[in-house]
Amino acid sequence: MLFKLSEAKGTYMNNIKEIIREKGLQLSWVAEKLEAHPSHLSMWISEDRYPSQERLVKMAKLLKVKVKDLYPDIKTRYTYIFDKDND
Repeated sequence: MLFKLSEAKGTYMNNIKEIIREKGLQLSWVAEKLEAHPSHLSMWISEDRYPSQERLVKMAKLLKVKVKDLYPDIKTRYTYIFDKDND
C-alpha cells in the first residue's frame, strides 16, 4: 500500500514539530534515526515535501505515536493506491 498526496500543500497542518518538541528530542537526532537529511525533515514539517509511507510509519514508531497523530487529516490528505497483484 502506498500513499499519494491528494490535497494541495498547506491546506492542512501536521504535528511533527510539536510532537518532537513534546518528546524533548532534537530535529537532527530524529532525522538521523529516520536516515533522512535534516533539511528533508524540515520540508516535511513545513509541508514543502511529504515523507514516503516507509518514513511516515518509521517516524510514528520512533516517536511512539500513531501516524494520525503526526497527520491528523491523513484520510483527507492521502488516497491509498493498492498494488492489484498484492491484494
